[in-house]
Amino acid sequence: MNALILKLGATGDVVRTTPLLRRLGGEITWITAANNTVLLESLRENLRVFSWEQGELALDRHYDLAINLEDTLDVAQFLKAVKCGEIFGAYAEVDGSLRYTENARRWFDLSLISSYGRKEADPAQVS
Repeated sequence: MNALILKLGATGDVVRTTPLLRRLGGEITWITAANNTVLLESLRENLRVFSWEQGELALDRHYDLAINLEDTLDVAQFLKAVKCGEIFGAYAEVDGSLRYTENARRWFDLSLISSYGRKEADPAQVS
């Protein structure tokens, strides 16, 4: 499997995401914030790490899976340029709105871009 991970920051969130490296086989490319690259670069073989500013370097190949763990329009728009078989996480609709892929909704659909809307998602997080 050839996978792309988009998790920029915060640094603690990036660190908490690193178990994905053990679960995903094959080659992995990770795009993150510049200050996080040093944390990831030597974690495993077959791992390429690029800062967000270098992101276009990751467009050099096809990915079996692209995992977008950012809920921002700029990252979702970047994802549109990625050649991949499957996306997991946030993506941008044609109208510019952010949504979660069907395979990710169970995990993330209580966040700021929830299909329930923030008013409904906030109480659902508490219960």
